[in-house]
Amino acid sequence: MKVIRDEDKKSNTYIKHFEVKKGTIQKNTRKNASAVEITTEDYNDLVVYMSDGSKPRYAKVEENKVKLLQLMTEQHLRNKMCEEELDDKYCKNIAKSVAFFIGGLVAVGAMVNGVPNPNHLLFANAIRIGFPTIILAYSAIKAISVKKIYNKRKEIKKNDYLLENEEVLNQADLNNENILENVKDKDRPAIAKIKQEKDKENDKNYFDINSIDKLSLATLKEIKANIERENYLGLVRSDDKAKGNTESKGTAYVKK
Repeated sequence: MKVIRDEDKKSNTYIKHFEVKKGTIQKNTRKNASAVEITTEDYNDLVVYMSDGSKPRYAKVEENKVKLLQLMTEQHLRNKMCEEELDDKYCKNIAKSVAFFIGGLVAVGAMVNGVPNPNHLLFANAIRIGFPTIILAYSAIKAISVKKIYNKRKEIKKNDYLLENEEVLNQADLNNENILENVKDKDRPAIAKIKQEKDKENDKNYFDINSIDKLSLATLKEIKANIERENYLGLVRSDDKAKGNTESKGTAYVKK
């Protein structure tokens, strides 16, 4: 989950995402005053990534996952309260960027066509180059601000869409290639990773406010549309036909 509000940028309580980390670590155990025994220990933790860069670890139990998802949903609701303010900043920064860009071009034209005083050639040249450059640079700064605000608005809308359509999205059978039709290539590896990690935990709710961190709003909309199409058509898939599984004809091809 991207950070939206300025006050959350360095927060040690704002959750960006969490994941399961498994592995083995070595531990030094003191047997007595003169001997140390090196032992290995398996770990299977929930690692929570906070916006200040900290990564606290917790027990990988269902109640912890549920609480983290609840906290992330509450974060989204706080972010959503900033949506109107972001829209206002977005429009103002676009207007400023365009105005200063046009102003910079006009200044370039005026300086190029202007005839400097020979007695002040160096000063005139400095003005000729510096003034338009400053104006265009400010326009570029505002354009960068527009992009950042746009990404924040997209993040809010994406999480909104997930919460509104979570039940439908989690009907998806991700083994069905039709469900991923028209999904952009850049999002497919993220979906494959979600499926792999969720399958390890025997969790068939692939899409939640944590797992969609690397996905786009457009991808979620495409997946939902594909699920609805599969439910409407209810046709036997080509891979099921090859397996001789034709008894399912006329049923919905979503995850059971």
